[in-house]
Amino acid sequence: MNLLSFDLNLLKVLDALLRDASTTRAGERIGLSQPAVSAALGRLRAAFGDPLFVRDGQALRPTEYALSLAAPLQHLLEDTSQLLARPAFDPSTATDVFRLAAPDFFTEMLLPDLTARLERDALGVTLRYTDAIGPKTFDDIREGRLDLMILPERTLAPWLESEPLLRADYRIVARRGHPELTRHGITPGMPLPIDLYFRLRHAAFRVVEDQPEIEDRLLAKTGHTLQVALSVPSFAAVWRAVAATDLVGMIPRRLAERVAGPAGLEVYAMPFQVPRAELCLAWHRRNSTARGLVWFRAQVVDILAKLDDGPNPD
Repeated sequence: MNLLSFDLNLLKVLDALLRDASTTRAGERIGLSQPAVSAALGRLRAAFGDPLFVRDGQALRPTEYALSLAAPLQHLLEDTSQLLARPAFDPSTATDVFRLAAPDFFTEMLLPDLTARLERDALGVTLRYTDAIGPKTFDDIREGRLDLMILPERTLAPWLESEPLLRADYRIVARRGHPELTRHGITPGMPLPIDLYFRLRHAAFRVVEDQPEIEDRLLAKTGHTLQVALSVPSFAAVWRAVAATDLVGMIPRRLAERVAGPAGLEVYAMPFQVPRAELCLAWHRRNSTARGLVWFRAQVVDILAKLDDGPNPD
């Protein structure tokens, strides 16, 4: 028998005939007409080189060879059904490894709650997390070294899929008792006067030095530049440097509000309107329907939903 030319659907007909010994009842079992079953039986006889069934009054009697096929045929069809059935993802028994890359903002705002949720609901799952985001991150996603990444919404490569995650406001942070802010009577929550803002020295978040961040792009339109005394690729480095010096820095509002008290920082409004950062969760298209990653993506989205600052104001 040439397997390449054999119609595997005929095996369902053979199984039904072995169970029911009737072309009519076999057809009812598998949703075929009696003539269609009879035609399929003819093809089975030709393929196996055996009559398979002989008529005995109103019944069909299986040949000895057909009876020998019954058990292996049932096992084959059961194994095929299991192969085709997509198993449900059960976090309580899963042992998957999920690999996520995100800006360090999420180290503070996502990672503690996400880890606690995994400890509660998915004890066997391992999370590999990195906040080292750069051009190589896209290669890691493409080559399968990463599963997910969080990044600003942009035009993505066609092999990536994404969903919106959250919008984030920005604030200025400075150490408590900052001499210049105190001298000018600037109290927490107030916007910094724009002339003072440009006179102050800044710790600035910069991922790639020759690619301007949102603050730089806005200032370029006004002809102003910042006095950047420190350029770092993480928001944590910004606020830690600010807490220990007379520098000021711009970080996401939610992060500022979380770290301000313990770090001895005060939070101030921006001196000009900064569009909210729009962030998305992205993954390779080949993983779009992977049950474990679908579940994991839902956990990330659910945890971060409460951090969304809403659409940009008009």
